[in-house]
Amino acid sequence: MKQLHLLFFFCLFYTVLLIPLPTADQLAYQQMELGAIIHFNMATVAGTQGCTRTEVPDPKIFNPTELNTDQWLESIVAFGAKYAVLVAKHNCGFCTWPTKVKFPEFGFSYDYSVNSSAYRGDIVSQFVASCKKYGVKPGFYYSVVTNSYLNVENGKVFGGKLVPGQVNVTQEQYDEIVLAQITELWTNNGPLLEIWFDGGYQQDIKEKLSALLLKLQPNAVAFNGYGVSVNPVRWIGTESGHAPYPTWSTGVSNGGDPNSTVWAPPECDMTMQRYDTWFYNAEVGIHTMAELLSIYHDSVGHNCNMLIDFAPQPNGLLPVDAVQRYKEFGDYIRNCYGKPLNSVSGTGATLILEFTSATTVNRVALQEDQSRGQRVRTYQVEGYVSDWVVLSSGSSIGNKKIDLFAHEITVTKLRFTAQSFVDTPIITLSAYNCATLL
Repeated sequence: MKQLHLLFFFCLFYTVLLIPLPTADQLAYQQMELGAIIHFNMATVAGTQGCTRTEVPDPKIFNPTELNTDQWLESIVAFGAKYAVLVAKHNCGFCTWPTKVKFPEFGFSYDYSVNSSAYRGDIVSQFVASCKKYGVKPGFYYSVVTNSYLNVENGKVFGGKLVPGQVNVTQEQYDEIVLAQITELWTNNGPLLEIWFDGGYQQDIKEKLSALLLKLQPNAVAFNGYGVSVNPVRWIGTESGHAPYPTWSTGVSNGGDPNSTVWAPPECDMTMQRYDTWFYNAEVGIHTMAELLSIYHDSVGHNCNMLIDFAPQPNGLLPVDAVQRYKEFGDYIRNCYGKPLNSVSGTGATLILEFTSATTVNRVALQEDQSRGQRVRTYQVEGYVSDWVVLSSGSSIGNKKIDLFAHEITVTKLRFTAQSFVDTPIITLSAYNCATLL
C-alpha cells in the first residue's frame, strides 16, 4: 500500500512538472486579445495583393500625399486593438523606411525604398511615433522569404534573366541583406511587441535570426517564431479569423495540442475587406458587423488573439467606411463586455457565481490564470432556476472562452464545474446579457 501511495504522488508530481508555462511576454500578449496589422506598401499603389518575381513596380509611383499615421492609430484604438503590426517590407521588396543597407564589398546598395520614391518620408518611424502617442504597442512584418526586387521566392534566389528593376545577388548576399535590414528595424524603433515571420524563414539563417532576436528584441513575441524565439506565437491555420474549437495555448500548429510541451499561443489573422484581400481594393467591400462579431467569438472567444487588417488607400488614409466599421465593432465590444453583470474568481473544480436577485443572462466568459499553465480539459456551466440546468460545456478555456447560450435565461446563480483537469483550476467566471444585432 505504501508503494502505491508513493507511486501516486510521484505520478502527480511528474504531471505537474510537465505542464508548460508561458513566458511573461507571451502571457501579456494573450491578454491583449485584439491587434491590428497594417498593409500599406508598394502593392497598395500598384493595385495588387503583392508582387511576384515577374514584376518590380517603379518606386516613383509610391507617393501617399495624405498619409497620416495618427489617423491609422485613432481607428486602431477605436477598434480596441492593444498592439499593431506594420508591414514594413512586403513581397515586392519595397521598404517603407529609408534603409541604409549597403555592401561595398560586393557592390550593392539597397535602392528600392522610400528613398527612391516620390515620397521621401519615413513611414516606419511615423508609425512608431503614433503608436507611442496613442498607447499602442508596435510590431513589424518583414518578409524574409520573398523579395521581387532581389528575385527571391520561398527564401531562394533565382538565377536567369532579370525583369526590369530587379537586381542580381547571390544566396549568401541575400541572407546578409536580410539580416542587415532586420537589424535596422529592430535597433532603431524601440521595443517591439510582435515580429512577424510570414512564411517562415530560411533555415541557413535560423541561428543568426535567433541570436538577433535575443539580442535586439528579447521581449517581442514572434509569429511563426517557433525555433527562433523564446516567445513563439503560432498561426491558427486559416486567414478567415475563425479559430477551430478547441484551440489550446500549447502546440505548434493550427488549434494546438493540450499534451504539447511547447507554449505557443495562437493568432487569428483576418482581413476587414472581403475575399481575403489584404491591400486596399475599392471593389471588394468590407465585413458586416454580424460577420465581425462571429469572428470575435470564434477567435478571442476561442482563446486566440484576433488580428485584423487595416488597409489604407494609395493616398495614405484609411477609407471612411472601414473607419466607421472599426469603431462600430469596438463600441459593441466595449458595451457588451466592458463590465460584467457579475464576476467571481476562485481555485478548485467548482465555482459558483451568485446574484443578489434573479438576473437574465445570455452568455458567460471563462478565463484561466494561465501564469500557472492551461489546466482545464473539460468543463460545463449550469444555471440555477428551480434546479440546475446545463447551459454550456466545452474543453479548452485558456485566456478566454466565451459561451453564447441558446437563449436568454433568468437565474439566481451560475455554476462552473471542471470535469477534468491536469492541475487545480484557477478560474474567473463572468456573466453578461448583451444586445443582439438588429
